[in-house]
This record gives sequence, structure tokens and C-alpha cells, in this order.
Amino acid sequence: MKEKLSLLKSFFRPARQLNKYQLFTLFVLFWLGLAWLALVMALLGIFYVSLLLIYFACGIFLTAGVLWLNRPALQCNRRFFLILAISLISIGIFSFYSTPTIFSGRDQGSLSEAAIRLAQNNKLEFSFPAEKQFFRIYGPGTALNFPGFNYTADGSLITQFPLEYISWLAAFYALFGLSGLILANAVTFFIFLFSFYLTARYFLRSSSALMAFLLVVTSFIFSWFFKFTLSENLALGFLWFGIFEFVLFTQHKINVAESENKNFHGRFYLLASLLSLGLLAFARVEALAFLAVVVGILLVKYKDWKYLLFVVIGKKMLLVLGAVVLMYFFNLAIDAQAYRSIIKGLIGPFLSLKGSLPVSGGFFAPILYIFRVFAAYGLLLYILLGIIGFLYLLRRKKFEILVPFLIVLPNFIYLLYPSISADHPWMLRRFVFGIVPICIFYAVWFLDRFFRRRAYFYLITGAFLVLNLVVFLPYLAVSPDRNLLPQVQALGNNFSGNDLVLVDRLATGDGWSMLAGPLNFLYGKQAVYFFNPNDLAKLDLSGFQKVYLIVPDNDLDLYQAGGLLAHMQPVNDYELTTANLDAPAVSKTDAYAAPVTLPALQNIVTDGKIYLYLESN
Repeated sequence: MKEKLSLLKSFFRPARQLNKYQLFTLFVLFWLGLAWLALVMALLGIFYVSLLLIYFACGIFLTAGVLWLNRPALQCNRRFFLILAISLISIGIFSFYSTPTIFSGRDQGSLSEAAIRLAQNNKLEFSFPAEKQFFRIYGPGTALNFPGFNYTADGSLITQFPLEYISWLAAFYALFGLSGLILANAVTFFIFLFSFYLTARYFLRSSSALMAFLLVVTSFIFSWFFKFTLSENLALGFLWFGIFEFVLFTQHKINVAESENKNFHGRFYLLASLLSLGLLAFARVEALAFLAVVVGILLVKYKDWKYLLFVVIGKKMLLVLGAVVLMYFFNLAIDAQAYRSIIKGLIGPFLSLKGSLPVSGGFFAPILYIFRVFAAYGLLLYILLGIIGFLYLLRRKKFEILVPFLIVLPNFIYLLYPSISADHPWMLRRFVFGIVPICIFYAVWFLDRFFRRRAYFYLITGAFLVLNLVVFLPYLAVSPDRNLLPQVQALGNNFSGNDLVLVDRLATGDGWSMLAGPLNFLYGKQAVYFFNPNDLAKLDLSGFQKVYLIVPDNDLDLYQAGGLLAHMQPVNDYELTTANLDAPAVSKTDAYAAPVTLPALQNIVTDGKIYLYLESN
């Protein structure tokens, strides 16, 4: 019995106690393990909440044991508790002013729906009677009536997005319901804040790292996209954790003798970094470039690739990484649409610089437009000073501190080709997880070195903090589509589960917040986004009790032109009220001449009718 207890104790406590960096790594590895588990479950079609509960139980038990037996390393100073308190308070406020983004029409709604469907059906594919009818019209391929999904060969629906963020969201939804979608972003944002601060603290004095941390917390771009279920939130956390772990690894000198030392922790940091960045490859195309940079740095550092593979990395880690590579190709086979998206993302900038932004005004016009948007949102100075700091360090050949910037460097292609619609703040999502935080870090580093007198440094960074708050505070309490879901639920009470409900794109007054999705996957109605009146004549309606259309009063022209309005009998009025930012429209002719102004919150009140479809004799 004593021998068993001794073995258990040695499992929790290594030969020497863990330091604070290793304890933080273990904390994040718990969440990283959850992300990998959720992905494997999604790929294998065994997404059961019982497996998640078992993982949580085991993980909490092991983590608690490690922390308890390494209590001396947990003695932290006041600054640590200050960082912890600011992080938790910020996340609490951001969460309070967030509403789960589950409405169809844009990426965040499609990702949320795919996650909820995965948790509900235990696998990626799903189907329902209304969807089958539209498959009969369009066949395999893009499911136009279900944004963000494709039809499979057998007529089921499957997401057209990479799977990792979907499975991450699904894990939290399965455990915590709709609130889990917000909690999922809260976890990755917490990981980001601490990883960013620890990375900054590694290269900066304590007060300067704190200022960099505060500039991140008060920057509009992070608090805004925290409110959306977008994969950038996952990338924000695990990219910066991967960067921090790789920075720790680069400080270790590895030789054969050390590789045989069981207490050597350098490989532990490298494995954590590669697993974190490798996970992102299942969610973001940029992760492939980040990994390529990491491999390039390793080859430069150790020169001999055989030495790198078999001494630095080692056989056991190679097996783990080999399994990840095989899993990646398995993922591509299952999620073919994600594979096509990755290819387009890699070669798109080299094929054309058209499509994502207007091209009138010459080659530099899109770049100037991006920088004008940065200026409007208080980000331009960070970008410029961050690049200056990078160039200064590059000239001085300070490669050790350049490691974080070099990893993120491929992300800067978005300054030339953002590959996204130009309306803002939407377009800023391209810059939220890589370019903006890395530039804030190097901007603070540059100011820290440039001003020898600390008073000047605090004066300038304090001014930046005030500028952040000017943009940050007016939007802090803005929560897109707040209170819309209860109204949709009440609207759904007009239909039974056997009715076919055809929903106009503008039924809520906002084409990016369509109600067909949640009306179906949350409230069990046979609801479909409806855009082509000619499709109705091609549907087999015999399996439905009744057919209804939800149409706003200001969008009847479509149905009048198609001759459908004559067969629509109004049976009930409805009114929906919501609020969203009034995103400035970008014209191809005057986008660069018009001033870039911050969007205002607009209240949207939509009046419409529920129509009963009367089939023609």
C-alpha cells in the first residue's frame, strides 16, 4: 500500500518542484487537452457529454494534485494578483455584455449552429424534413438555404468551416448550454491575457509589461470580438500560449546529455507550443504558416535536422507529432470544404488582389483604407510603432526578442490582402489575434527603450490608454441582438413542429441576423431561410401540415414579382426589435475618398406578417 501511495505521489510531484511557468503551462494544457478531445470526438462522431465529464473529473483531480504538491511555487506577488484581478473583472464585464451569436447569416451564426448541432446529434452531419426537400432541388454542394453548410451526397447537412473551433464551442454548449458559448471565449481570452503578459514580462521590465497588458485590455478590438463566436477567439488564446511556450523553449540549450535527463523541461515547453499551434491548424489557415516559421527557427537554431529530430525533439515527441499530422489529413478527408478554404486562403493573394476590398484608386488604395480604419479605431500608432520596433531589433540582430514577431509575421499579409468584406469593425477580425497584439507589445518595447526617463514613457503610454478608452467605453455595453432570441421564441409559438416555415432574409430587419437557424435548432421548427420564390413549386409539401412564410412588410416586392404573393394569406402580424451597429457601407467608387467614421448603434424595429401559403388548384 505504501508503495502505491509513493508511486501516486511521484506522479504528482516531479523530482524537483515545478516553477510558476510550468504550473501555468499545466493549467493551459488542461484546456488544450479538452480542445483536442473535443476535436477527436467530432471527427469520430462520438461527441457525447459523458466523455467530456470524465475528462473534466480526471483533469480537475490531477491538476488539483499537482497544485497542492507544488504549493511553494504558487506564492505570487501583488502584481500577479493585480493581473489576475484585472483579467477576471474584464472577462466578467465582457461576458455580461455579450449575447450568444446564434443567428444565421454570417460566420458567427454558422459556427454556433454547427457547434450546437454537433452537441445535439453527437456527430457533424444532421438532417431534418425541411432540409431534405431543398436538397431535392439543389443536390450535393453548397446549401444556399442553410448559410455555412453543405449538402452531403446523402442529403445531410455538414459545416463548411474548419472543425476545431466548432468542437470547442460544442464542448462548452454540451456542458453549459447557450451560456457555454460565451464561456468558451472567456477561457481562451483568459489564456491570451496571461500568455501575453508573461511574454511581455519576459522581455520587458515589470511596469512596462503591465502597461502593455492594460493597453490590450482596454483596446476596442478585443472586447468587441469577444462578443462573437468567431475562430479568432480560439486563435487569440492558443497562438499566444504557443508563442510564450516557444519563447521559454528557446532559452534552453539542448544537448545529448540533457535530452537523457528526465528533469529537463525544455522539451516540455516545445511540446506544449507545438500542440497549441498544431491545434490551430484545425481552425485557422494561418497556423500552417506559424508552424512553418517555428520549424524554420528550430532549423536555424540547431542547423542539423537529424540532431533536431532525434535529440532536441526526441522519438516520443515525434510519435505524438506524427499522430497529429495523420489526424490533420483525416480531418481534411472529413471536412473537404475546409480543405478547399485552406487552399484558397493560401493562393488567393497571389492570384488576385481584387474582391476583398474595392480596387479603385490604385494598388495602394486598399492599404491606405486599412490604415485609415486603424486610425479611426485607435490602432494606427500601435501598428506603426510596432513595425518600427521590429525593424530596429532586426537591424540590431536581437533575434531572441524577435521570436514572437517572427512567428506572427505571416499574418501581416492581411495588411495587403485582408480577404474579407471591407465594412468595419467586421474587417478588423483579420487583425485581432496576431497583428494588433504583437504590435502593442513591440510598440511598448520601443517606447520603453526610446524614453530613458520613465516619466516620458508613462506619459506617452498613458495617453495611449486614454485614446483606447475613447473608443472602448462607448461600445463596451453594446451587445448585438440582445433580447432578440426571446422574441424569436415567441414568434415560433405560431407554428407546430410539422409546419414548414419559410423565412425571409430580412425578417428581423438585419440580413446578418436571420432567425431561421435558431427557430429550427433551438425550438424544433421546420424553418428554412427562403430566397427564391420559384423553389416553392418544386417542393413536395405533402409531408407538412401547413406552409407558412415570415416576411417583413417592406420586402414584398420579391414575392409580388414571382407571382407568389397571390397565394399568401396573412394570418398574423409580428414585430421584432433589435439593435446592431450601423456598419458603414463601402462603395467601390468612393470608399477611399469618404471619411472613415465609427459606426453608431441603431435600433431596428421590423414589422411584418406571417402568411399561410395556399397551394394553387
